[in-house]
Amino acid sequence: MTGAGRGLGLCLTRHLSAEGARVFALSRQPGEDLPGVTPIPYDQSDEASIRAAARAVDRPVDVVIHNAAIRGDTEGLASLTADHLAEVMRINVAGPLLLTQALLPVLSPNAVLAFISSRAGSFTEGHDPDGDYAYCLSKAALNRAVAKLADDLPHTMLALHPGWIATDMGGPDAPGTPETAALQIIALVSGTDCPPSGSFTDSRGRPIAP
Repeated sequence: MTGAGRGLGLCLTRHLSAEGARVFALSRQPGEDLPGVTPIPYDQSDEASIRAAARAVDRPVDVVIHNAAIRGDTEGLASLTADHLAEVMRINVAGPLLLTQALLPVLSPNAVLAFISSRAGSFTEGHDPDGDYAYCLSKAALNRAVAKLADDLPHTMLALHPGWIATDMGGPDAPGTPETAALQIIALVSGTDCPPSGSFTDSRGRPIAP
């Protein structure tokens, strides 16, 4: 679990801990001290940190939830810079890909890897008034990366839109809660109705157009 120290990642970690799961909680700052949870320092912008975190995972992994991401600038085209776009792409796209690469030796044969994406990355459903160019582009790229991973690897790869939820990124006016989204995601990745590898869905498994 990445981004496990707050928001959706922390809710996911809490629920998994309550269910008796063993959780490797990767985050920049340690989260709560919970039963069965092993905190691992993790900076998704730093390739050395990604490799070090993967080395700290010392047992087979059944589920990976790539949750860590940044939204970045929201002021539209006028404030977009190449450096900012590169930073968001590095964290939101390269980071999950490199961690997946580093975790390959410990993934169980039937592992499920869920990449927390956004409807903002959909060409057909991602229309919104916000000026977060870099974020939208990064989620579109992440969705394509998930489809590519599904072509290349035997594990189940999912791009999941958790909905507009009240986190630091989503803001206090969001209609959804991270607690509800966390429960839906856990049910989806651990149940018998898990979507096919390469799918882009919401947290209930309902398809989202690319």
